[in-house]
Amino acid sequence: MAISPSLLIADDAIRQSIKALPARYWDFASADTKEWTHGYHSYPAMMIPQIARGLIAIVQRHQPGIRSLFDPFMGSGTSLVEGLLAGLTVVGSDLNPLSRLITQAKTTAWDPDALQFWAETLTDYVKGVRTSETDRPQFRNMTFWFKPAVITDLARIKQSIETVIPEEFRPFFWVAFSDTVRWVSNSRNTEFKLYRLDETRLAQWNPDVLRTFRKVIARNQIGNARLWERRPLPPVSLYAYNAMDLSALPDETLDLMVTSPPYGDSRTTVAYGQFSRLSLEWLNLVETSEGPSPNKLDQAMLGGLASNELHHTLPSETLTAALNQIAHHDSGRARDVLSFYQDLDVTLREIARVMRPGGYQCWVVGNRTVKNVKLLTDRIITELSERHGLVPVVNFTRTIPNKRMPKENSPSNQVGAKVATMNGEQIFILRKN
Repeated sequence: MAISPSLLIADDAIRQSIKALPARYWDFASADTKEWTHGYHSYPAMMIPQIARGLIAIVQRHQPGIRSLFDPFMGSGTSLVEGLLAGLTVVGSDLNPLSRLITQAKTTAWDPDALQFWAETLTDYVKGVRTSETDRPQFRNMTFWFKPAVITDLARIKQSIETVIPEEFRPFFWVAFSDTVRWVSNSRNTEFKLYRLDETRLAQWNPDVLRTFRKVIARNQIGNARLWERRPLPPVSLYAYNAMDLSALPDETLDLMVTSPPYGDSRTTVAYGQFSRLSLEWLNLVETSEGPSPNKLDQAMLGGLASNELHHTLPSETLTAALNQIAHHDSGRARDVLSFYQDLDVTLREIARVMRPGGYQCWVVGNRTVKNVKLLTDRIITELSERHGLVPVVNFTRTIPNKRMPKENSPSNQVGAKVATMNGEQIFILRKN
């Protein structure tokens, strides 16, 4: 197939634009990552908004006909918010119901005066609410994760939202409630996986639930007011699909993709399901979601089920070499790794299908280490994507500043055996022929 000269010119212009940027431009060490609606809710491994913003701006500059942005791993909706601010129709998908709720709220602009009225009405109403045992959600280990007084106050807020707040405004308040659930639980808030506070800290832990809820609402109102000023906003479409099955989306309809996929399977990397579990239980999204239950969410994501064997036909020499090295030390871990990339390959096919010819894919990935073997996910995706009609445009590294992890660790638990942790991300752009 002949390649349009204009695409080759755009490819080169994108490369030159990135090359001309100052050193460490993409680090954004001092950037405000909570501006606009980005600070609505904590979420694991959130993309830096300025990265999405920069990628969108560069591609738009050299391909001004772009009208839509897609994120198949939308998480908390960072790239979709940036797409809206850039004037693009945005389409996102995520299997996690909490992801969809957060993204819905972050991409919606409510009248600030109306929102203030309902916030005041809600906080006044909560003061007089009394709840009984039947008003509280029943889920396993609830009293392990929440103190009795906290359960009572959360139930009061939940009942008040359901009673007072009109349906149109509820996503805003449910997101504030969800973030409150996270902060007032007995879990260690510095962790994304569920770890209970130690007994000493737990004995001193007496969070003020209502005060926390009010603070979250006030914080999020600031972001909403800013987004409101940007009206009219382009259309937003959110889907509840695993990225391996985007069958609801028609072929060749989306112009630009900006995404940050999981580093690996949720069980051994970032446990999105564990992070979301308590919120999903309180929000009753367990019963209303078409997807898996909260305790099965991680298993339903990429690499959630380990491969039974190491034989594979994936066309990636980089992956094959890494698997052979890992298998030499631990065949079970090698099968875990293979399962993730097999699922990712299915996702690459689906993404390629929905992208229009000439459309660009912007990836932000972390190359993790397993059994002292570096998994070069950026190269693996590039190699796997070739058979799906994708060609590489540019690839570069950004440093991750202020990371909440040591510069090195000892995964083998052998004295003196240290390896560097993930202190950088690869950003690369592919184009569909």
